[in-house]
Amino acid sequence: MKKLFSFTVLLSSLIYSSCSTLSFIPTEGGASKFNLATVEYVQVQSIKQQTELMATLSEHVTMVLDSLLADDRASLDAFVSQLSALDSALLELSAKLDTSNMAVDRSLALMSKELTSIKTNASSTRMVIRRVNDNIDKLPLKALEAFNEAINAYLKKDEAVTE
Repeated sequence: MKKLFSFTVLLSSLIYSSCSTLSFIPTEGGASKFNLATVEYVQVQSIKQQTELMATLSEHVTMVLDSLLADDRASLDAFVSQLSALDSALLELSAKLDTSNMAVDRSLALMSKELTSIKTNASSTRMVIRRVNDNIDKLPLKALEAFNEAINAYLKKDEAVTE
């Protein structure tokens, strides 16, 4: 029996040593998960999984960021519309100010001309009054009355225009 047992052990060790793989370990199918993998295969699978994970994460992060930033984008759009409204209001105000400025400049020019003519008339009137005062004794009474009537008529004409 010892011989048979040693013979069986010897024969089985010969068979096992001559085989490059063990036939009872499956290489395909559902049981193949027990196969040993190479380093390259593991690296390729790892890179593939990382790529898939990054794509999935980027999709989810984009959706999350869009949902979080939606309120801010709406606020920015409202702010932009308010800025546009303020800009148009400022342009309108600027146009009104320019128009008012031109009207004031025109009025000042007209008033300046009128003031100059009033100053000229006043100085002419002062000269006439000085002459009249100097020569009052020599002027006939009728000329003085005509002069007085002309001055009164002129003053009444100015009062009618200002009213």
